[in-house]
Amino acid sequence: FRNLEAGVKWDLTERLAFTAAAFRIDRTNTRANDPVTGVVVQTGKSRTKGFELAAVGQITPGLQLTLGYTLQDGAIRSTTAAAPAGRTLAQLPRHQFSAWGRYDFTDRLGIAVGAVRQSQQFATISNAVRLPGFTRIDAALFYKLSDRLNLQLNVENLTDTGYFPSAHTDNNISTGAPLNARLGVKLRF
Repeated sequence: FRNLEAGVKWDLTERLAFTAAAFRIDRTNTRANDPVTGVVVQTGKSRTKGFELAAVGQITPGLQLTLGYTLQDGAIRSTTAAAPAGRTLAQLPRHQFSAWGRYDFTDRLGIAVGAVRQSQQFATISNAVRLPGFTRIDAALFYKLSDRLNLQLNVENLTDTGYFPSAHTDNNISTGAPLNARLGVKLRF
């Protein structure tokens, strides 16, 4: 494959950074799952191009924000038995957006909330089945018990949104996790 990328990083202030990058990825000898059987098939050449934007910053002493956006487009560029040239690559959403904010009430207690938005995408290279776009909202709670022990509670999919993040074939599509939580313990030695 060949990857071309150009980007900039700009520190707007000591606490706020902005990045932007444009990219193009050309691949040869690519493979994908057959839309019906799931068996890996040759798809020839492909190209993906797009750009990414991100901003990360400490907005106030307690508030951190991270924002990201990606616009991408990808297509098969050579005709094979599995897929003709011009078909859109599988599971490649045109638009992706993420936002995450964390607020630390004290040096021991923090809370965060974030959202992920992804536009519709094709399940496979057949371009016959579309996975719908979705928005998922997540949250986290951070608590520092001591200099050596931290607790973190992550809650994913707060609104219990039904969504389909990936597919194996046109009729074997994965569902996203429902509302769920994980408790993590971090111990420093």
